Amino acid sequence: MQRPIGVTMLALGAGLAALFEIWRALVFLGIANFTFVGKPVSFPDPQWGQAFWAILIAAIWIWVAEGFWNVRAYAWSFGIFISLFTVIFGFFALLGNAGTMESETVGWLLAIAIFFYLNYPGVRDQFVAKEMSLLTPEQRVAMEKMQAAQAEMAKASAASQPGASAPPPAAPPAPPAS
Repeated sequence: MQRPIGVTMLALGAGLAALFEIWRALVFLGIANFTFVGKPVSFPDPQWGQAFWAILIAAIWIWVAEGFWNVRAYAWSFGIFISLFTVIFGFFALLGNAGTMESETVGWLLAIAIFFYLNYPGVRDQFVAKEMSLLTPEQRVAMEKMQAAQAEMAKASAASQPGASAPPPAAPPAPPAS
């Protein structure tokens, strides 16, 4: 199975998000600063809490980028989680005066683009198909048995519910107009 171009772009986007978070950590520590649309962004004193979270998010982005590159199923679910967390983290950084709209824009754009692409129809299926191709024959048989048991369970629970297969009762006729 070849790596689809979209998944390669996901890996590169996640890598860029990791680099951006590392750079943000340096800004929070006061080591780096930047100017965005004429507004300087720097911190005279280290912001240890924000720097810690930026480094933690960068580490997770690196792990997810590696998962995207290898088309692993865990990367799909963690990619959704970390992209949402990056947006939320940036929002709270704005609320706590630990960041500016300019300093959060790049991270938000990357995270939102990754989130929407991961939720695009068929993207998850690429990750699941790759994961299924890595199973041993014994694991495949076990998966087929599990899926058959789940289908039987769904049939049994649908049949055991009273009136589940009967159509809903018709609405009473409307009263005559006076």
